[in-house]
Amino acid sequence: MAVWDIRPEGKTDEEIAQEGLKAMESWMEELGVTMNLSALGVTEAMLEPVADHVLTMEGGYKPPTREEIIQILRDSL
Repeated sequence: MAVWDIRPEGKTDEEIAQEGLKAMESWMEELGVTMNLSALGVTEAMLEPVADHVLTMEGGYKPPTREEIIQILRDSL
């Protein structure tokens, strides 16, 4: 079964994953989904205040630290 019309034959798992991510991103752009925070007007100066208001939940995974949240936001600019 091909997801996003990605054919796995002769490809590594990494190559399949990268092609799938590109296909999903293209589909989301077609829908008009904003793909990064800078497109919403978010600047580097806003990241720490945003991080201070992120709700994290305890559960099956390790909650991210404030520093990890800031890095995730920075990577999303």
